[in-house]
Amino acid sequence: MHTFVAFDVEIAARCPLRVCAVGAGYFVDGAELTSFESLVRVDSPVHYQSIHGLSAEDLASAPRWPDVWAKLRPILTNGADVVAFRAAFDRGTLLATLAQHGLRAPRLNFVCVAHLAEQRLGKRLRLHEYLDELCIPFPGTPHTPLADARAAAALYLALLR
Repeated sequence: MHTFVAFDVEIAARCPLRVCAVGAGYFVDGAELTSFESLVRVDSPVHYQSIHGLSAEDLASAPRWPDVWAKLRPILTNGADVVAFRAAFDRGTLLATLAQHGLRAPRLNFVCVAHLAEQRLGKRLRLHEYLDELCIPFPGTPHTPLADARAAAALYLALLR
């Protein structure tokens, strides 16, 4: 049985680092069994609105990170393989955000789908370009975290075949 978690975060700011949205899906043998997605309230200016489309108004009533983490944590089980596109960014953002809030990180094994795709296909592309190349439809709206997580999962599964 092959299990993994597909994961993605969107940020409102790099300095200080602020997560504004997160998404994850738990996969068993290629099928998504459960998922989680949430906006995250930030108390600083929201940048990158042109990328993810989120504004301060969108995030004003969202839960704070500790509350989001309490719901996300059961999906990110200790020792899980976590699949992400540009995984170093998602891993670093997750660990930094947990540290900012004094929360402990589980032991996770991040797998970078971008690196895997570049090795297997011999070119460096964006996530949606890899999917186009393999004739895989994008599962939602790009730069929404659950859609991006699902897209990374679809690419990962295609590369494993």
